[in-house]
Amino acid sequence: TAVQQGETPLTFDLGLLASFDPNPIDSKAYSQDLESYLKQRSRNATQALINNIFNLKVTRDIDHGPLATLPAIQTRLPREKPLPKPKPLTKWEKFAKIKGIQNKKKDKMVFDEDTQTWVPSWGYKGANKKVEDQWIHVVKAGAEDDYSPAKAAAKERKDRKLKNEAQRLKNLARANQAETKSSSASGLGDGKSQSGALGSGSASQVAKAAARQKRKAELEADVLRSRASTASMGKFDKRLEGEGKAKGIKRKFDPLEQDTGAERQASMALLSKLGTGPGGLKKKANSVGQGDSELVNTRKAVKFASGGSGGVALGRKQAQGASGAK
Repeated sequence: TAVQQGETPLTFDLGLLASFDPNPIDSKAYSQDLESYLKQRSRNATQALINNIFNLKVTRDIDHGPLATLPAIQTRLPREKPLPKPKPLTKWEKFAKIKGIQNKKKDKMVFDEDTQTWVPSWGYKGANKKVEDQWIHVVKAGAEDDYSPAKAAAKERKDRKLKNEAQRLKNLARANQAETKSSSASGLGDGKSQSGALGSGSASQVAKAAARQKRKAELEADVLRSRASTASMGKFDKRLEGEGKAKGIKRKFDPLEQDTGAERQASMALLSKLGTGPGGLKKKANSVGQGDSELVNTRKAVKFASGGSGGVALGRKQAQGASGAK
């Protein structure tokens, strides 16, 4: 148990079970045998720590042996992780805080008068399943023939569970929305530009939000495109919960009976778009090598008349025929 203190005495923090040796390292012994020198210094500091622990108030335990009561920690260490954020209040907790309502915590165990035992309030063999598990039930007058009190009680319990879960998710969404608003206000409300050094964090948040909105718009466009691919153009398709009605141009249908002049005008407008109406005649007449104002394809007519030989052969043939006739 002997300890070499050196020129400077050792210091201790018994609350952390730590000992500190501020004496300088002996360079000669350190260079000759590194491992043995470090082990000797570590053993010396550890033995000094154990000696100080046994100087404290020690009690004897049958199972664990001597137990020492450590003092308070003297060395202040930094936190490994940041401080946890306060848990956001739920909608009911905010209302209770405003009205001054004291929340009464339910006991996990309740006393069952029938069995004269303590049973859990919920969970396995819980008191909330008492109506479901009992062997006899009183059915009200006028109930249906297939009415089962046990099934009705089980359905009511499951509905309560689903309602509580929905409320919990709404509280989480509300808390996330409030946190997002506070972070955006702190990042964008200082009047600094997003491209500056102080606004780099807010700029990344804006970029992420823009990418998220773009992806959302693409998904909505894909959904609308898939709905329009059905025979009813999505009119009789099953819609999801909370899905809004698609906005777009409504289809307009002309009446079955209308003025002949309006019908003729609409038909002529359609023909002009196809290039076979009055507007199309001018375009085809002006096109080189395709025909004249009579819409006669000269090239095709020459090919037909010459039997595929061409315009020169057709002219020579006509000249020979004229000389023979003379």
